[in-house]
Amino acid sequence: MEARKTPLYHSFIERGANMRNAGGYFAPITFSDPKTEHLTTREKAGLFEIFGQFLIEVTGSDAERLINESHVADVTKLPDMKGTYCGILNDEGGFLDDVITWRVNVDKFWVCPAPHRVDVIVNHLKEAGKDMEVNVVSLGYRYTSLSIQGPQSRACLQEMTAADLSNDALKPFEIVETSLSGVDDVIISRTGFTGELGYELFIPTQNAEDLYAAILEQGADKGLVPCGVAAMVTLRIEKRYPIFGRDITEANNPVEAGLGWTIRSKEANYTGKAAIQALKASGSERKLVLLEMPEGAEVPEAGTELTSAGQTVGSVTSAGMGHSVGRALAMGYVPTDLAVNGQWIDVGEVKSAIVHTGPVYDPRNLRSRD
Repeated sequence: MEARKTPLYHSFIERGANMRNAGGYFAPITFSDPKTEHLTTREKAGLFEIFGQFLIEVTGSDAERLINESHVADVTKLPDMKGTYCGILNDEGGFLDDVITWRVNVDKFWVCPAPHRVDVIVNHLKEAGKDMEVNVVSLGYRYTSLSIQGPQSRACLQEMTAADLSNDALKPFEIVETSLSGVDDVIISRTGFTGELGYELFIPTQNAEDLYAAILEQGADKGLVPCGVAAMVTLRIEKRYPIFGRDITEANNPVEAGLGWTIRSKEANYTGKAAIQALKASGSERKLVLLEMPEGAEVPEAGTELTSAGQTVGSVTSAGMGHSVGRALAMGYVPTDLAVNGQWIDVGEVKSAIVHTGPVYDPRNLRSRD
């Protein structure tokens, strides 16, 4: 099937992007080069399109009940305009997807799944809520999703809106509905995939091209640059952020993926609860880890065998160059007894990659809180 063009396709072509099919969409892989875009995002700011990232709107008097009975987090404690990151699971405790879900008000929630999982999550929520007073609908391309990330991201956006984006006014995972550069109905969420201060924007699609250009123009003197998929991959891998379809699938559960912290004790019998409780009690047989390759080693391909003492222990799920740390990085599942900081594991023909159970960049996760 031919790749689809996103609403910003022509804007990318005009800016000289290297375009390629990525997940069924024509997407910019790079505008300059991956390393420059990666480091500019870390040091200044980068602007990305999150192609196909749709909002699913859940409304009705039973909206909270449906969300609470389908998510592993306890959304009953969410205040209005605040979100949470967690999993929506199958009966076996495996991921249908990892999502960010915001409570807008008492009877309206927005669920943001992976682009290629929208239909799966819509159908799951509709089935789960078939006997409830609730309506589930994908907002589709009503909005186009952009992500501005990096230490200068707030400075770039603040001059374009009357909304207060200060650290106290808009905390991580909070959202605000506002005008941006004169365009109404813009949703700004303090979220992102880079580990930096950053915001994800849901912009009315009819205004996407104009606002994309306006943001780049506004941020030019602050070092803002357009960025592509290649930098998106390497930025997230340095932070050990898993992605659905590679690092997590329906065969993986939150406990082994290192996302047990997203699970909250609650009375609601969410899908997969029994399996998750059993896993938390017994422990997982394997864990998702980040592997730091030796200096000079090349980035391994997905599927590359992981070995220890000559025995196969797993395979690479995703990989990329850690431009901020100067080493190739990979992610993969290994037996729990090998999922220990400082453990050595061989990656294909490369000997002695170092195991990390957390990120190699900003391990205390301070930069996104500024």
